[in-house]
Amino acid sequence: MPSRSLMTPARGVPAPGIVDFWQRALRALMIRELMMRYGRGNIGFLWLVLEPMILCAGVIGLRWLIQAHQDRGVPLVALLLSGYMPLTLWRHITGKSVFVFRRYVGMLYHRNLTVLDIFATTMALEFVGCTVAYIVNYFALMLVGALDPIRDYGLVIQGWCLMGFLAVGVGAGMAVVTEQYEAAERFVLPLQYLIMPISGFMYMADWLPGYARNIALYIPMLHCFEITRRGFFGDAIPTHYTASYPILFASVFLAIFLPRFEKMRDVIQYG
Repeated sequence: MPSRSLMTPARGVPAPGIVDFWQRALRALMIRELMMRYGRGNIGFLWLVLEPMILCAGVIGLRWLIQAHQDRGVPLVALLLSGYMPLTLWRHITGKSVFVFRRYVGMLYHRNLTVLDIFATTMALEFVGCTVAYIVNYFALMLVGALDPIRDYGLVIQGWCLMGFLAVGVGAGMAVVTEQYEAAERFVLPLQYLIMPISGFMYMADWLPGYARNIALYIPMLHCFEITRRGFFGDAIPTHYTASYPILFASVFLAIFLPRFEKMRDVIQYG
């Protein structure tokens, strides 16, 4: 009987060589993205974490100095942290989706490396960087006494992951549309600014009149913010959300745009 290492893999199980190539390729993609973005000098890769962390700390510090420590009975620092960091995650993931394929066009020479691999690696890198920045900001603010401990870590993690999933879904659409229609890139930044004030990062749904709240809850980002704030404040502050809504919204985007990824090889603009 032949040794186990020489046996043919079972049907549906990728050959070890392919799995090894895929792992090495994704690792190389991550390293390449980090090198392109942050270079080899100074603190290099740490900017992946420090960039969103410094921005968040700056916003919180400024508001802390010029305003009262409470906003409608809600601790201001907790309101800002639970709003600004998920917003940063949204902006980083969706922002990096624009022209994501053409940035790695040289890597597509390897037929075993798909455009889905490129997209997934870029999204994972942004998610990890923003997550570490979130954790560092949270514990730093707790250590200086500016923030009370989170009431329910599970809900905060759920809200954070839902925001990431939602951003990836919308990002998939942005990746395809901007590659097919280059002019679409010009609308991304204005849309980001238009979404910001209505997304929920600076207000809670309970602050709105009933009719306005019902309209606002059609915005999927608001549900992610509300879940996160339920984790921060517990039952002390009323929240309004449906966790399945952002999941459904993101899933629809992924179902529409993921099947079109491989076709991007034929439409990617070089140069």
